[in-house]
Order: sequence, then C-alpha cells, then structure tokens
Amino acid sequence: MGQIPLSKYALKDIVQFRVANDILTGVIELADFPRSSRINYRSYDIFVEERGCSFKHVPESDVLKKF
Repeated sequence: MGQIPLSKYALKDIVQFRVANDILTGVIELADFPRSSRINYRSYDIFVEERGCSFKHVPESDVLKKF
C-alpha cells in the first residue's frame, strides 16, 4: 500500500455532507484512515445536532464543504 494522502478535514471541523438524499451539517468527531487495501478512502464520524446522532463512516467524497 502506498502513502496515505493527508486528510482534507480535521476533528471539530463543521462540515456539510451528503447521506442518501439529504444534505446535512455536522461536526467531525472521528477521522478514520484506510487500514487495508480493500478500503482505499478516508471516512469520518459526523455528529448532527438537529438529529441528535452521529453518522458513522461517511466517506470523504461525501463531504461537500467545510464552514
């Protein structure tokens, strides 16, 4: 496995992201990095206050922007 690129987002960043057909805003609680050759993308756990829950393993490609 080659070098892992730097994360675009960091803990406590407020971000907008896509999940199913919804666009939500939340705070990054945890940043995961690829641990095997089968998983070649970064993902994040993002807490959405309005929903009172965290969305787990959101792929970096589904994070639309940082506020």
